[in-house]
Amino acid sequence: MINRKLLLKITEKWPVKVLSIAAAIVISVFYRMNTLETRFFTVPLIIEANETLVPANTLTSALRISLRGESDGIQPILEDDIEAYIDLGRYTNEGTYRVPVQIRKKGSALGVEPLEISVLPIEIPLVLEQNVRRSVPIYPVFQGTIAQGFELTDQQIFPNVVIAEGPRSALENKIEFNTEIIDIDRRFDDFSIRVNIVNDNPLIVIHGDRMIEYRGTISRIVREENETFTESEGAGQ
Repeated sequence: MINRKLLLKITEKWPVKVLSIAAAIVISVFYRMNTLETRFFTVPLIIEANETLVPANTLTSALRISLRGESDGIQPILEDDIEAYIDLGRYTNEGTYRVPVQIRKKGSALGVEPLEISVLPIEIPLVLEQNVRRSVPIYPVFQGTIAQGFELTDQQIFPNVVIAEGPRSALENKIEFNTEIIDIDRRFDDFSIRVNIVNDNPLIVIHGDRMIEYRGTISRIVREENETFTESEGAGQ
């Protein structure tokens, strides 16, 4: 009897009670959302590429990340624990694409609830081309003039070629690499110097050491005997 009365009391006006509970849940959620904090920082863009296709256009180097959650939850999260990446593994043909940016949580970001993560931009415009590797020769760049009466008679570059890798169009147009400027002004004897290889295309990667050794041989200019005789004869006249 008691149980029946209790059941009737509970079920009495149940639509109103259900609506009241639902309203309380909505208010609680709304209040909780309004008390959440937002934190911003930037992270580098990670490119997970396949072996055959690589980006052929310059990409943004950093993305803006926003974290939304409770203060105690988002403040301890380190920037290194949020990774923004694009996955190129599913692309098999050259072309132009808009690739979505994906987020990966790790470390202190794992298990944090509630946590909303947003990224800008959300897509990366991308041109994909075949990845090419080939040998490219290296040529020195000079500044200044050898000392008067001397000349550069021989030169050696170690190595004189490098292996470069990058998108097809970039490597097709790359006929040589130059060195940083080598100062030869007023030099009159042999010299050896190590200088960097200049690579002004961020899409091209140079494998191995990015420095070369340049060896220059400088000799005194020797006049021919008949030239000396002619000059002396002309002076005697």
